[in-house]
Amino acid sequence: MSSKERIFVYIIGFGIGLLLVSFIMSRRAAKEEQAVDPWVTHNQVAVEEGAEPLPTTLPDALQKGRILTFGYLPNATEPAERVWLLNFDESYPYVRIVEQVVDGSLQYMAADQILINLRPEIDVTEMQPMLDQLGLRVRMFNRKEHLLVVGVLSTQIDAVPATIAALQPWADRFVSAEPDFIRMQPKRPE
Repeated sequence: MSSKERIFVYIIGFGIGLLLVSFIMSRRAAKEEQAVDPWVTHNQVAVEEGAEPLPTTLPDALQKGRILTFGYLPNATEPAERVWLLNFDESYPYVRIVEQVVDGSLQYMAADQILINLRPEIDVTEMQPMLDQLGLRVRMFNRKEHLLVVGVLSTQIDAVPATIAALQPWADRFVSAEPDFIRMQPKRPE
């Protein structure tokens, strides 16, 4: 086989390989696009059925979120909190905004995870059986800081407090279980 034939075979092989890789990648991307995210599809009808608008005192960055669902806790007849679940494309995807009905104070937190601060003598692996029993998934952990980030039980507006309450039988293993609060940076003077 001459050098020209080898180069020709090499170019043909490279072209076929490039086409195969392109096909595989486009097929994988199409499959990922078709996967249904339960947070996006969950209860979008609530907006059309009378979800209250976001408080005007929210920071500008949070005003841009799409309302996935809205509700009152503990219930609509005796509300103590108004709760919105928002979706964002550019930043953290799911945010839970809680407004206290009494004083109008606001809290912002991740809607799909909580933080658990473990006792120093407890290793992350010791929490796994309890989390498995509740059907919770570990998202991240830091052994050095005894920190565990765990997904929530559901996509409902009470998922964060319900998950924290579900962990209480094992409260002797952690210092605290709390929402993953979002701390907004103060506006920089211009």
